[in-house]
Amino acid sequence: MKYLLTLILPLLTLLNADKFDVTIEKQFNSALFDIAEDYDREITAVGFSNDFKTSKKNSTSYTNSFNYLESTSTSKGTHMHIVKIDNNANITFSKILKLSKCAKAVSIIKTPLNGYFVGGYTQDGLLVILKLNNQAKIIFTKTFGTKNRNTMSKLIKLEDGGVLSVGSSKTTRTGTGNIFESGLGLNDIYITRFSVDGKQLWSKKFGTENDDEGIDAVEARDGSIIVISKTSYDTTQDITITRITQNGNIIWKKHYKTEDILNAHKIIQLRDGNFLLSLSQKARLQKEYMRLIKFDIQKNVINDKVLNTIYSSALKDIKEYSNSNIIGVGYVRDDYNTDALVVILNSKLEMLYQEHYGDSNFDEFNAVTILHNSQAGVAGLKTHKNSQESNMWITKINTDASIVKK
Repeated sequence: MKYLLTLILPLLTLLNADKFDVTIEKQFNSALFDIAEDYDREITAVGFSNDFKTSKKNSTSYTNSFNYLESTSTSKGTHMHIVKIDNNANITFSKILKLSKCAKAVSIIKTPLNGYFVGGYTQDGLLVILKLNNQAKIIFTKTFGTKNRNTMSKLIKLEDGGVLSVGSSKTTRTGTGNIFESGLGLNDIYITRFSVDGKQLWSKKFGTENDDEGIDAVEARDGSIIVISKTSYDTTQDITITRITQNGNIIWKKHYKTEDILNAHKIIQLRDGNFLLSLSQKARLQKEYMRLIKFDIQKNVINDKVLNTIYSSALKDIKEYSNSNIIGVGYVRDDYNTDALVVILNSKLEMLYQEHYGDSNFDEFNAVTILHNSQAGVAGLKTHKNSQESNMWITKINTDASIVKK
């Protein structure tokens, strides 16, 4: 086994053409943020792509980027993008989900009829949920949010077939009026629950007088919900774990405060009923390192593990295998390069394998899903050498962190 011996390898790992590695290239920046396995064993991922006016002969020349953006039509800009890949690494479809406003997709959830829930947000601050059929045709679209600017971080699947939107809402508090409408601080945690047919059941705001952001959530076996959020101050950033009822009422809170900057990335429920939280921690002007916290439903910490590596690293998504091993994906970076990162851990959160993937530029994995055959589907973004534009990226990973062969 490779264990930590992989740490001595160069940061750059080249991908071979015989491996399951798909890059979807668009003319402008694009990326994928979530991934799911379909019932036909293919995989689908969502993110965004950009579409702008291209220059024509004798067209106006712009020296100011703001003037250029003002010149684009409402049909141009950032759009939700959905991609499906078959088992031979062929693209089954690659579609833009065009709405009346430019939007990004952040999450995808399978429905019992082999369709999808897709969650995201528009660039002017509305939250969006789409229900799609198995061909990615829109069944319905729901837009929601406060009067202020809103952002969605994750869309969470619930046991009743509904979904939970986790994100944040900007605050315009004046000291009078309804606190829900105005807000608690600079930015507030904003959570909304929907039924299976898209009916909005409730919305809640949580937070402090500072800058708060909802990051992720997971439904416990008893129906309560564990929410992960972060609070930013002038020089530090803290993490809060909040347990709420099915109706959004707070049961308990647990704060993690340090002199460092804490970033929360993902929370999952494990097979044993406990929870695993992926964090990254960074002191000022120091490297970022991975941290995993396992805790129970009564907020008791079972394991708090720091994963030390040579380079700054973070796990943006984690999943549990049937044998209780953990796969994590994210990024690893030095002063000159960022690569996509895959780690495999045992149930004690000890490192078994670690691999880096990408070109000598900026590459990262944003999401992972464990497939029916114990391989993992991974989505993210890849930036080619000597390029400034990112591309949508899908690959498959074995249980030893290597890329699957075709």
